[in-house]
Amino acid sequence: MAAPAELSWSAPFAVAPTSQIKKNLPGDKILLPPSALEQLLAASPVVPTPHNDSTRAAFDPFNPYSLAAARAEASQWRDTQQQLPHPLTFRLVNPKNGRIIYAGIREFSAEEGQIRLSPSLSDALGVTAEAPAGVVGETIDLTNDSEVEELDTIMVHAKQLPKGTYVRLRPLEAGYNPDDWKSLLERHLRENYTTLTNGEVLKIPDMSRKGHTFQFLIDKFVPEGDAICVVDTDLEVDIEALNEEQARETVKQIMEKAQKAPGTAEGSSSGSVLDIWTPVEGQVLEGEYVDYELPSWDRSRTLEIELTLDGEDEVDLFVSPLAPRQRARPREDEHVFGEFDSETSSKKIRLRPTNVELEGAESLYISIHGYSLPEGSDPGTNPSPQRFILRAQSVDDTTPDVSTVDLTMGEDSHDPDDEQCKNCHQWVPKRTMMLHENFCLRNNILCQQCQSVFKKNSPEWQSHWSTATMV
Repeated sequence: MAAPAELSWSAPFAVAPTSQIKKNLPGDKILLPPSALEQLLAASPVVPTPHNDSTRAAFDPFNPYSLAAARAEASQWRDTQQQLPHPLTFRLVNPKNGRIIYAGIREFSAEEGQIRLSPSLSDALGVTAEAPAGVVGETIDLTNDSEVEELDTIMVHAKQLPKGTYVRLRPLEAGYNPDDWKSLLERHLRENYTTLTNGEVLKIPDMSRKGHTFQFLIDKFVPEGDAICVVDTDLEVDIEALNEEQARETVKQIMEKAQKAPGTAEGSSSGSVLDIWTPVEGQVLEGEYVDYELPSWDRSRTLEIELTLDGEDEVDLFVSPLAPRQRARPREDEHVFGEFDSETSSKKIRLRPTNVELEGAESLYISIHGYSLPEGSDPGTNPSPQRFILRAQSVDDTTPDVSTVDLTMGEDSHDPDDEQCKNCHQWVPKRTMMLHENFCLRNNILCQQCQSVFKKNSPEWQSHWSTATMV
């Protein structure tokens, strides 16, 4: 049986400026205009369409008139259709520098005459995808060639690729542990890639470390060639170090990481279930989390969660109720309650039984976070874990708390790196201002007359004298 004819199609497209792209495309994906789909269908090979003869009239082979009618009817039933290969894959060429890479299609929704590229494809092709200077908000003299800059043009060729069965990747950094990247790699390829191009760099974001990316050099394929298709195929992935020095460094870093694994003497604590009144001791490394859970407490009384530190390193305290609308462990960028104050060795979060965030809570998730320094800062040679004591206890509701703080106290005694919240007028570190204000505006209200801060919908606010005068 003859092999089906290969799709032959190509066309030039201008690269869409980044200013027109609202959301980056993942992996090796591109967007083409709707007219490209029409052209691809027109260029696709013709495939006969199977049909059902059960609806035809009975055929009598001894009736010459019936034979002629059957032939005429059969000619009307010879239907054909244009069929595109699946998946559609393309060969992209930058005529300016000769760079080539393969890609898969995401949608046919780009502007006519334009192609939208994922960031990794733009980097591989050497395309900046910036809008021409002077286009936005300025008048251009189209008769003056010096004032008109053309967008980068990419040649797009339809190219069917063989299904890959094997790929060899070489990490570009030492210390890559298969336990860290294997599941990430499988999921990332499945969700974001249609093709892999030999000699290109595969980048996989590390979900456990914000801003970090695993990078692998794509080194070998089976079947051999410039690229393979990774959709609907069993792909074996092999990881090999670039050289012996990198292999030795990787083994060294894996051993060091094992020594600092959760639960070891040099690593962060493993976390546990927290019991009311019973303090727990633990430690946390910079950039890591120790997770606890408080399953029960006296919900008719105010709960105080206190973190006491045994050092000068900055450690954050986060709390999130486990409720139908909140299931995630608290993290720096996702939590309900947080305490970031870096000036004290004791951090407290007090939760009243009337707090709306506790409504429907099954338990409380409590996380201790070792604050990590910004990129470019000197982290030190061998950071040691920060020790702490965590306790949860019920307290007398008459004890002063954040809902009745005197805002005139300590107004001038703040750190130069602190910023004042516009809602509660508290001084908090600049790095946490956005998170603090989001929480503060959602939960607290400022009395404009006496300048005291109250919990929204709290009995204290409802019975406050300024509220009573407004009724």
